[in-house]
Amino acid sequence: MEAAVRARFARRAGLIGLGAVGYLVVSLALQLAAGLALRAAFPGATLHDPIGLGQSAGLAVQLAVTVGSLAIPAGLLAAALRPERTRLGLVRPAAGGMALWTPAALGAAMLANLLAGVLGIGAGHGLELPRSGAPLLLAFLQVCLVPAVGEELLFRGVLQGTLRPRGGFTAALAAAVPFALLHSRPGQAVVALITGLVMGLSVEATGSLAPAIAAHLGNNALAFAAGWLLQYGSPELAGGLQLAAAVAFPVWGAMALRQAVRRRLLPPESAAGPGALLQSPAWLAAMLALGGVFAARCAGIF
Repeated sequence: MEAAVRARFARRAGLIGLGAVGYLVVSLALQLAAGLALRAAFPGATLHDPIGLGQSAGLAVQLAVTVGSLAIPAGLLAAALRPERTRLGLVRPAAGGMALWTPAALGAAMLANLLAGVLGIGAGHGLELPRSGAPLLLAFLQVCLVPAVGEELLFRGVLQGTLRPRGGFTAALAAAVPFALLHSRPGQAVVALITGLVMGLSVEATGSLAPAIAAHLGNNALAFAAGWLLQYGSPELAGGLQLAAAVAFPVWGAMALRQAVRRRLLPPESAAGPGALLQSPAWLAAMLALGGVFAARCAGIF
């Protein structure tokens, strides 16, 4: 019976890997289509530099590509798998879940950023943000809100949800690894792996995506605010904000996690250990493919 459980777990883990590759394919296809359309309408324009289109319109196109890249694979996979709301995490978190697991995930994000800095592969990168008005709002939606909701729904909801219930640590790891490999810099990948793992554990522990979405949004909003201050406000204030977050969030997160242990608000024991992922040919093949793309991006090939 145990071997059958591991085999079923491995098959479902394969869906996570294939779903992550599908997300990449859809994202690249939409970026290519949008880029070709812009170039046809405005010679010399690209998706990341839509000259001739206007700042707000260009940001709106980028936002539409981001939304489509997340919504299309999530919708197709959800329609094919027909998961219940509980598997997707579209329910209220267990009592105390938001208060305990949101700071735990935020603390993990801050520690991961510090680790990336120590390793000399800082995750941060300059955000070219508009000063104000509609363009700033569109940039906030693209950088902060849409990824926080869309990525958590896709990776921690639809994909990780294939291993619930009793997914536990293995389910969180199975979704966190491709989530990390889909980033384009080593520092970003380190942060995404650690933060994605803790956010995945928060979903397993509380049964809900809410703590993960809140933590993801908080982390993105902090980077967004610091980036804006560096460009248009006070660099000293931006540095102070980042320093305060780097100190406060890990302490707050450790205290919250301690309370979660005391209250037994923890992820369930996994039906299969991490070794089950190594027994999934589809998951392994997907990780190799994503790893190749990640290496190419780091090398500046595309």
